[in-house]
Amino acid sequence: MHKTGMIVLGHGSRRKEVALQFTAMVGRVASRIAEAQVLPAFFSLGEPTLADQVRELVVRGCTRIVVMQYFLYNGVHIEQDIPQMIAALREEFPGVEFVIQPTLQDDPALERLLVDRLLADGGE
Repeated sequence: MHKTGMIVLGHGSRRKEVALQFTAMVGRVASRIAEAQVLPAFFSLGEPTLADQVRELVVRGCTRIVVMQYFLYNGVHIEQDIPQMIAALREEFPGVEFVIQPTLQDDPALERLLVDRLLADGGE
């Protein structure tokens, strides 16, 4: 049986308040997932990094790490940069299974949220 850890990976920002808001949101999500540890990480422009949090979860005994890419669209970070980071982490931790979840692009739940928001403030 694998002990699972989860990382919500955001882009990051130079603005400290953005990092604090992202970290708080991940904390709220974590409070709803009892079966795994959930940590925030930043692709760039912030700490902790993806590698920092993977190392933390490994120290905590996790052998399976789920990475949720908290990005709206599949740009160069998703298609090139993050896969390179994950490849390096797989080499560093060959005994750890990495599960990479897709971005929010084309997610029906996000589309439902947009419809709900639009209708709440102007729908007939």
